[in-house]
Amino acid sequence: MDPVPVKKVCLVTPGHIASDPRLVKEATALSAAGYQVYLVFTQHVEELVAYDRRILQEHPEWHAVFLYWAGNSWRSKFRRVCSRFRQRLSRDPASTLNRHFSWQLRAAVACRADLYIGHNPGALPVVVLAAVRNRAKSGFDAEDFHRNEMTDDLTHPDYRLKAAVEDVYLPETSYITASSELIAARYAKLFSRPVVTILNVFPKIGIARPAKDSQGPLRLFWFSQTIGPGRGLETVISAIMAAGSAMELHLLGNPRPGYDTILKELADTGGGACRLVFHDTVYPDELFRIAAGFDIGFACEETVPLNRDICLTNKLFTYLQCGLAIAASPTTAQVAFLNSYPQVGKVYPDRAELSSILLAYDRNRRLLSETQKAAFQLGQSDLNWENESRRFIGCIGGIL
Repeated sequence: MDPVPVKKVCLVTPGHIASDPRLVKEATALSAAGYQVYLVFTQHVEELVAYDRRILQEHPEWHAVFLYWAGNSWRSKFRRVCSRFRQRLSRDPASTLNRHFSWQLRAAVACRADLYIGHNPGALPVVVLAAVRNRAKSGFDAEDFHRNEMTDDLTHPDYRLKAAVEDVYLPETSYITASSELIAARYAKLFSRPVVTILNVFPKIGIARPAKDSQGPLRLFWFSQTIGPGRGLETVISAIMAAGSAMELHLLGNPRPGYDTILKELADTGGGACRLVFHDTVYPDELFRIAAGFDIGFACEETVPLNRDICLTNKLFTYLQCGLAIAASPTTAQVAFLNSYPQVGKVYPDRAELSSILLAYDRNRRLLSETQKAAFQLGQSDLNWENESRRFIGCIGGIL
C-alpha cells in the first residue's frame, strides 16, 4: 500500500511572524500533528528580524518564504518605494490593504498547499485566491473584529476597506476561527456560519512562580508592543497615586515619542507613590519569565472602538500563565471572563475602584497570594495552549 501523502498547510501574515504569536502557536501545533508547515510573511521592522530568525531556528522543520524590506539598503528602499507606488495606484482593496499582496500571492501559490490559513485581513485575499488556484482550501483566524479594529465610524476609510475585503473573501473560506467568544459571535452573525473560538492562551509555563517579598511595595505590570495613549495607563497611574501607598509600575514596550515623558511627569505629581519603570521589548518566550516576577497585571483595555470591548487580549492570558492577579477594565469581554473566573482578579469600573482594589491587595497580602495561586492554577489546568490546540487541530482535521 502506498503511504498517505503528508498534508501541507501554508500560514500567511502580511508582517513579521514574531509579532503574530497566534500564527506561531498554530504552526507549532500543526507540525506536532504531522502536517508540513509553510510560512509566507514579510519583514519591515529591523528590530523584529532577529526575533523572526530565532523562531525559524527553533523550528527547522518549517518551510519559510519571506520578503525583507526593512533597513536602509538600496534594495529595501527600492522595494518600499515600488510597493507604496503600486499601493497608491491600485483600486483593488486587497492591494490597498496589503502592499505586498501580489508577492505574497505568488509565494503562497508556489507552496502548493492543501490548506491556506490567513492571519490579519491583509492575508485574507492571499489565502483565498491561492486556494482557488491550487484547488485547495482556506481558513482565516480573526484575532480581532477587524472592521471595528480602529474605529466605530462606518464611513471611515479603514472600516470600509476592511469590511469590503471581509465581505468578499470570508464567505469563500472553509472555516473561520476567532480569539474570543464575542468576536466569534459577531462574525457568525455577519456571515451566517459557525465560527470556532480559539482563545489567546499560551503553553503551560511549567515553572513555579518566584518567591515574592510579602512586605515590599506592590510590583505592578503592563506590556504591549507600543506604549502610547488610549491604553488606559493614565487611569492606572492616577489610581496608584490615589491609593497613597508606595507601588512600582513596570511598563514593557516601545514608547511613542515623548509619551514616556508624559507618563513620568504624571507619576511625579504623586510624590513618589508611583515608581515608574520602563522595560525594552523582549523575545516572546522571555516575556513570561519577566512577567512572573510581578504581583498584579493590568488588562486596562478601552471600551471603544468595538473590537477593544469584545476582545480578550494576550495580556490577560499571559498574566494567568505567570500567576499574576488581574486588574481588568470593564470591557464586555473582560467582565464576562472575570464573572466566569472571579478567583483570579477583579474588574475596576473607574479610577476610584481601581485604587481601592490595589489598596486591598497591598494591605491583605494573603488575599493577593491566594488570587495569584488561583490564576496560576487556572492557566496550568484549563486555559492553556495544550488544551486549546486540540480544538484547533480538530478544526483542521475536519477540513482536511
